[in-house]
Amino acid sequence: MSKRVSLILGDSDEAVIAPYLNQGSPAYEVLRHWASQRDVDDIKSEAAALRALLQAGAEALQEHVLDAGYAELATEFNSEPSNAERRTARDRYARRGQGRQ
Repeated sequence: MSKRVSLILGDSDEAVIAPYLNQGSPAYEVLRHWASQRDVDDIKSEAAALRALLQAGAEALQEHVLDAGYAELATEFNSEPSNAERRTARDRYARRGQGRQ
């Protein structure tokens, strides 16, 4: 499924992405190399380059998203209710082991 979106770019937005849209520039070559490693369509058009740039940005942010999720999980795992549950389970396991001797 494709979705067409409209996006108005300000001067600062255009300045940031312009190097990635100029064929032959170092930034364009890096983006082209990134795209070829991921079997992304060739970025001969401005639209294709923008799609590749969007995908590269989303991929770069994915690690930050995972880090945030792991931090939230660690907070939950180390909360007092979770600690109490682990202690109860550990004690129950220890009692079962003592009953077998």
